[in-house]
Amino acid sequence: MMRWASASALGPDLPALLEKALGEALGGLAGLRVDAVFVFVGEAHLREAETVRRRLRAAVGAAPILGCGAGGVVGGGREYEHAQGLSVTLAHMQDVAVTAFHVKDVVPGAPDPGAAGTTPRLPNPDAPPAAWHAALGVPPIPSPTFVVIADPYTIRPEAFVSGLDFAWPVSVKVGGLASAGRGPGDQVLFVGDSIVRYGAVGLAFSGDVEVAPAVAQGCRAIGPVLKVTACEGNLLRELDGEPAIEVVRRALEGASEQDRELARTSALFLGFETDPFAVGEGSWLVRNLLGRERDGTGIYVGEPLRPGRRVRLHVRDRVTSAEDLDRTLASALDGPGAGCAGALLFSCLGRGMHLYGVPDHDTRAFHVRFRGVPLGGFFCSGEIGPVGGSTHLHGFTSSFGLFRARTRR
Repeated sequence: MMRWASASALGPDLPALLEKALGEALGGLAGLRVDAVFVFVGEAHLREAETVRRRLRAAVGAAPILGCGAGGVVGGGREYEHAQGLSVTLAHMQDVAVTAFHVKDVVPGAPDPGAAGTTPRLPNPDAPPAAWHAALGVPPIPSPTFVVIADPYTIRPEAFVSGLDFAWPVSVKVGGLASAGRGPGDQVLFVGDSIVRYGAVGLAFSGDVEVAPAVAQGCRAIGPVLKVTACEGNLLRELDGEPAIEVVRRALEGASEQDRELARTSALFLGFETDPFAVGEGSWLVRNLLGRERDGTGIYVGEPLRPGRRVRLHVRDRVTSAEDLDRTLASALDGPGAGCAGALLFSCLGRGMHLYGVPDHDTRAFHVRFRGVPLGGFFCSGEIGPVGGSTHLHGFTSSFGLFRARTRR
């Protein structure tokens, strides 16, 4: 059996918010044991993080806690952006083992947490999978599911995410980058029974649980499919044997006026084909175009490049993003609801009101497809989720994790 409950509250009085949200979430579980807690706290209330930790611990017993300070919180059918909000999501998961973990890293320019406690360090790139299993205290079998939160100032998020894929290649990983800090040491991360201010934290779930990811990048492809024919690092020099900037300019000239306007006023992106053998449209890993090469015809891209990769230009606006979100949620599970007990949403700070101009957009879209399913989460500085069989760090994305029991009762 699996049952989730989620609630949120808004206002300046944190103890009152906590009592309201926690009381509603506990009521939603109807007396069932709490096996995992997700808590997200608006930046205005971070000074009282210890109050949150103590109150949660008193209310939920030994259940591991995961959460962070956030630029916006999601829960109980609401999204509170850049506000004095708090959300609490509780999960009862029968026959599921939950393991909390915390890893640190050494980031150039950031204070080294050194020997603080016994926190393991992120394994180096040449380390075998066993080093990752030991660092997180999570064995490879049975294959777990991960929910992860990282501090962008004190850990290398891409190295962390790629290491998880390396050590647990078939596991689903979803999560995001904490978004309330201004620099190293400013962050608040809840993990297990502790509060930490650096590194990455997470929960690993194994047993009678499966998680369906749903990653909505919010973009639409335009123009022809092209091939990378010359590149250096993340500098794209040639597409189909021609200077990259000329190919992009020609593709835009052939686009509709609407798409040319989007490229001018919003942004232009490059999508990388994730499965060359896919039937139909397939999926694209969308990355930013960072700017053109000075005194050259190349374009810098937010992704390491290699010759032979197939790419396509993409654009984004509120309509395109909403349509992509609906398609993504529609295909997330086999059938309406399909036994989904609860879900987590990790959405970019650049979405929400900034993109759509209305509150609660992604939450409302979720509940159209998954009516009555509790949803919690937060607005991130970067979103984590799989595209094309590999886990990536995204921007301007909503990454969902939909939880259900593996054994349908």
